[in-house]
Amino acid sequence: MSELIGVAAEIAAVIGEAQARRLFAARGGTQITIPKAAAGSALAELVGEVDAQRMIAHFGHGRIDLPMGDARGIRGRRARAMEMLRDGASLRQVALACDLNIRTVTNYRAELDGRDDRQLPLPFDRS
Repeated sequence: MSELIGVAAEIAAVIGEAQARRLFAARGGTQITIPKAAAGSALAELVGEVDAQRMIAHFGHGRIDLPMGDARGIRGRRARAMEMLRDGASLRQVALACDLNIRTVTNYRAELDGRDDRQLPLPFDRS
């Protein structure tokens, strides 16, 4: 089930979710130009001529703001780190692959395990 919403979901409906996520990873958070013709365009280089033509037919010629979503930036690194942790990668492997501090990855692991040891218990937390 897709978690994409708004423009991201609309783009995914036109070119497919996998292709849309590749587009967001490459150019998310920026503005792209949808050309009048797909052949030889920058958009065609990103998504291929067929999908570029689909985007032209759906959105028309002009500029479009691509959402960043979880494709890039800290959200992208976090999403990738969580996926790697779920797949059994070590803390060190995740930290190196995702360009994160190992303490950050340790916090992500704690979150996945249902515990969060970043804050000491408060007096009223004790039962």
